[in-house]
Amino acid sequence: GSVTGKVSVNGVPLSEGTIYFENQPKGVALTGQIKSDGSFTLASHKGAGLVVGSYRVAISPEAMLMSADEIPLVGKNPRKPNDVKKSPLPEKYFKTATSELTAEIKEGVNPPIVFDLKSNANPIY
Repeated sequence: GSVTGKVSVNGVPLSEGTIYFENQPKGVALTGQIKSDGSFTLASHKGAGLVVGSYRVAISPEAMLMSADEIPLVGKNPRKPNDVKKSPLPEKYFKTATSELTAEIKEGVNPPIVFDLKSNANPIY
């Protein structure tokens, strides 16, 4: 089914990131980019959405794709470790095994899937 939705943190749209849907029994996984308003759309290379079934979901902000020690400290754009944005999301949301986020995908058009994540961190959006 086709999949759209929205991601927010403490009620505020997550302005960037990646959302990952995984159905291990069927061997299906698909990622999508989270837009500046927190919305996302998932489509396969054939234009369809996801195979019908239950999915575990992970969400990671773009700034967390590299850890502070992976950021280049030399070269054209050297960065200091304190230049790395802190994620507004707790790390538990970064992996399907720990996120506790799930989605049920049905045949055809699905209603938007909304995730309002909770965080104690000071948001940087």
